[in-house]
Amino acid sequence: MTRKHPSLRVKLLRQLRPWHRRIGIVSTLLVVFIAVTGVLINHSNHLSLDTAQVKQGWLLDYYGIKAPTDVALYQASPQPLISSEAQLWLEDKLILEASSQVLGATVHNEMIVAIDRRHLYLLSPQGELFETQSLATGLPENLEALGQSEGLWLKTATGLYMADTDLIEWTQAQPFAAIDWVKPIDSPETVEFAQQIRSSHLSWERVLLDLHSGRFFGTLGPWIMDLVALSMLIMAFTGFYIWLQHKPPRKKKVGLKRRF
Repeated sequence: MTRKHPSLRVKLLRQLRPWHRRIGIVSTLLVVFIAVTGVLINHSNHLSLDTAQVKQGWLLDYYGIKAPTDVALYQASPQPLISSEAQLWLEDKLILEASSQVLGATVHNEMIVAIDRRHLYLLSPQGELFETQSLATGLPENLEALGQSEGLWLKTATGLYMADTDLIEWTQAQPFAAIDWVKPIDSPETVEFAQQIRSSHLSWERVLLDLHSGRFFGTLGPWIMDLVALSMLIMAFTGFYIWLQHKPPRKKKVGLKRRF
């Protein structure tokens, strides 16, 4: 007896079935991953993921986020008042983005006062910006330091200036007593504040968005998303072909002859 060789169709089916299963498993894992991250992103506000800060050092390193080295603590209680470059923080809340590096910050008459080289900022105790003063509003230029001595004082390249009680007008003057110039407080908590500021630059919502879109994996990200789409297409075509080959033949309906 001659052995009958399997047809091309049978050979193709034998090859497709295991690959269909393997691709199906990989595709399922990728689709589940995308679905889970998508659901979390849709509800990030309710889950507070948009405000939850990433504290894992390895993840912050992966994003290239370094801890600031120029952190200055100006007030330890009731809430820490901290500056880092052009930013001013009230505990863990960013309250000011100055035009340049913050030179000093203090509390005066229940208001937070901060300066950079050319501006003075007045904020509420909760950190809301009330007013920004500059040379156009009568503020002296080339600010160097901020201090208090029976009032608010500014040190500039051209001399000392004292503010009126409403902190509106500045007059060049000489103090009758020593001025307490604002200086950073030397505290071991500065390192902790630096890590806190570092964490504030990355939220879990951002991480989820990058994972969902593939940007988290850098240049490989678009290829991974393309792989997901390609695997789904392969699954669809191979599944349809296998179904066609096993589709039962349609039975012809036998009509009843009408009797007259």
